[in-house]
Amino acid sequence: MDTICRHCDELIVGEAYRVTSEDEGIIMLDMIVCHLCFVEAKKLGLHAEAIAMESDRSSAHNHSKHGPRLGV
Repeated sequence: MDTICRHCDELIVGEAYRVTSEDEGIIMLDMIVCHLCFVEAKKLGLHAEAIAMESDRSSAHNHSKHGPRLGV
């Protein structure tokens, strides 16, 4: 499954990143972004880290393991 950057709405190619921000224990921001938006987030002083995305291969494996979702 393709992942879209929640900041710029572009397809994420390569590594994805999670950007988070909280204020007094309240989560204000939690989004998955592309590399360019990750760089911008770091410049703004936001917490950002690389995340492991499920590969297409394991996604296809899980789909075949669980069978079709529709009763057709």
